[in-house]
Amino acid sequence: MTSPPHSPALFLEPFAAPPPEPSDEETIRRRMEPILTELGAWRRQRTGFLGLPFCLEELEKVHYWAKRIRERALRLVVFGLGGSSLGGEMLVSALGGDGLSVRFVDNVDPDAMAEVALIDWRESFLLVISKSGGTLETLAQFLTTLPDLHHQLGRRLADHAAVITDHPETPMGRIAAWHGIPVIPHPAVGGRFSALSVVGLLPAAAAGVAVDELIHAAALQAEACARPVLEENPGAAMGADLYRWLQQGRTTAVWWHYGDRLAQVAAWYAQLSAESLGKRTGGAGEGTGRCVGLTPIVARGTTDQHSQLQLHLDGPPDKQFTFLYDPRLALKGRGIPPLPEGFSAVEEPALWASCAPLRGQTTGRLFEAEFLGVRESLAVSGAPVRTFHLPEGGVAALGELIVLLETETVVAGRLLGVDPFDQPAVEDGKQRAKRRLLASGAT
Repeated sequence: MTSPPHSPALFLEPFAAPPPEPSDEETIRRRMEPILTELGAWRRQRTGFLGLPFCLEELEKVHYWAKRIRERALRLVVFGLGGSSLGGEMLVSALGGDGLSVRFVDNVDPDAMAEVALIDWRESFLLVISKSGGTLETLAQFLTTLPDLHHQLGRRLADHAAVITDHPETPMGRIAAWHGIPVIPHPAVGGRFSALSVVGLLPAAAAGVAVDELIHAAALQAEACARPVLEENPGAAMGADLYRWLQQGRTTAVWWHYGDRLAQVAAWYAQLSAESLGKRTGGAGEGTGRCVGLTPIVARGTTDQHSQLQLHLDGPPDKQFTFLYDPRLALKGRGIPPLPEGFSAVEEPALWASCAPLRGQTTGRLFEAEFLGVRESLAVSGAPVRTFHLPEGGVAALGELIVLLETETVVAGRLLGVDPFDQPAVEDGKQRAKRRLLASGAT
């Protein structure tokens, strides 16, 4: 399998493809033919994940609402869980500009909700996101906050809130309409594939992200990921290689971010891969087929060199590694001063030896050396390693990366024999929670 070509904005050092068995290679190529056809069809449909970057109506909707929010508020508060928040939070955290501050409330932890109760809604805007409109946690967030909105805003409530949901008749849509709150249509894609729709783009635009540039880069990558030839299709080639590593037992994906602003990229991918690939090939609850999937682990810079690295180097060889790195960090950082003159190299040689690597360095160069050293150590151990370089302000690079990873995940899912767009096992936990609430709640 050849490596995917470099994209114009995103510098990628891909996995080295595992050595194929001739029969396996022939089988993969044969199975890829209908998948490549399917990718082309999704590109032509504006409702599919590959068609989103070409949906001008979606972008116009984003600009209209971002302008409206900025005119009415100093900050944006977003209620939503999973795909309703992770995409937007990724874009804001990695790219946020000089716009509004954006706060994502993606849990119903009572302590977190107590903080929400302190918000001054006269200078804030509430955006509630739920595709189904029936997510219990988001409904609870919305219902518990509505009295505060009414108390502080009165008749101006509709100027400071909006709901994104599948259609006006969902539970969330009905509640919003009763209170006069506008409803924005959710696109016809699953939540974890909605980062490049109003779901992710609206919070990003409110924060000052250049969403036009983001979508333009995503569209270029979507065109590439719809090509019918495997060697010319970067997302499909990545998906095929990911599948081959999975077949060789590399079923844990460690996403190691060197740059704190990149943490949410790893968090977004964790949901994308876990919900798309972690399934039974025969369907949940049928008791047939194989259990397959890719278990995501997020690691943070030098912090997790001192907590996870021992496992990754000497533990089970079941891991593949993706590094996210901002190369501009090496040019930042304070200079590290030398030891005070009172410390003698002759009298305290151990101290001088410990500090010798830091002489003449900056914290930025130290950070880079740690990243390069860990990456090299893992590669030398025989683990599959790849790197995405995402520079600060790299709007185009992130737009391309989102499409690449979505395509990679869908292709790997198809090759594994699962539907990458559903999440049937999640429903069981939801139903159990509902039964507990109904059994203990008011009649």
